[in-house]
Amino acid sequence: MERQRDNRKVMNIKRTRLLKKYKYKTEAKENLDHLIEEPKQMVSAKTQRLSRYRKRQNMYYQNKLFRTDCKKFYSLLRQPNPNVKNAPGKEEVENF
Repeated sequence: MERQRDNRKVMNIKRTRLLKKYKYKTEAKENLDHLIEEPKQMVSAKTQRLSRYRKRQNMYYQNKLFRTDCKKFYSLLRQPNPNVKNAPGKEEVENF
């Protein structure tokens, strides 16, 4: 019972800090849900932006490498891809 009270007390402290930080006067549940959802969406947007940047950076690197040193570019393409998960076995490939 005491542990539940402590948890509620901690949650109330966190709630009041969030409300003070974002200058909300009322403690409506919609406001709290909005406060929680907004940072999640910001992190998601930054993650997607970073992945697009990395893909573009890789593309520019490969284009430059192709223009300057084709042999190195093709050897880079022949390297095994470590991102492949659950590659089919030899029997499955033969059956296919």
